[in-house]
Amino acid sequence: MCGGDFMSKNLEEAMEFLNYVAEVSRGWDEPNAREVGRMKSQPNAKGGMYVLNEDIDMKAKVAAMARRLEELEMKKVQEVQAIYETLVQAMPCSICQSYEHLVEECLQFQQIHPNFSWKPKPPQYTQPTQAPQQASNLEQAIVNLSKVVGDQKSINAQLNQRMNSVESTLNKRMDGIQNDLSQKIDNVQYAISRLTNLNTVQEKGKFPSQPHQNPKGIHEVEAQEGESSKVREVKAVITLRSGKEVD
Repeated sequence: MCGGDFMSKNLEEAMEFLNYVAEVSRGWDEPNAREVGRMKSQPNAKGGMYVLNEDIDMKAKVAAMARRLEELEMKKVQEVQAIYETLVQAMPCSICQSYEHLVEECLQFQQIHPNFSWKPKPPQYTQPTQAPQQASNLEQAIVNLSKVVGDQKSINAQLNQRMNSVESTLNKRMDGIQNDLSQKIDNVQYAISRLTNLNTVQEKGKFPSQPHQNPKGIHEVEAQEGESSKVREVKAVITLRSGKEVD
């Protein structure tokens, strides 16, 4: 399932492997019948207590670490989403910095630009005026429009600054999550390597499955010349600590 070096995988493949380990390790939390019998027969167990086998204990720890890693990852993702939603929704009014209304509902903006409206208004009846006054009104409208355009540029600049701040905060959060996740993955890999090495070590108090050669004696079998091939003479040569050889 791992398919080679664990650290060479990307984040998606690493999480898939850890989910597989967590799924398989669900059966590691409780020992089977053979392991329960082995626990009961341990000579070092005291009254009212039993000692877990080191192999079973390590499996349980790896399973707990995998579940804890998954919980931490889900918690970090939820925190980042909550922070992003809060920052996006809590955008203040760019004119008075109030959170109680939007920009188009700001009273200060309406006082500065009384004739400006975000919604179309029905035409109002106006009395005919002289030509110089119409020119003056047109000039005033141009001035007001220039102010509105300038204010809109300022609003856009503030919005861009807010969005850059939100993006920087999210990047820092994601970097922290990535570093924490890498550390957790290193810990899980170290625990798995320890568990693998533990299975190869012979348990104390057990006889080896294959006989070992006696280092104190060397047995040589030689066939005598002239005799039948079925008759062989066994010659045992034993070397003492002093270096003397005894037949």
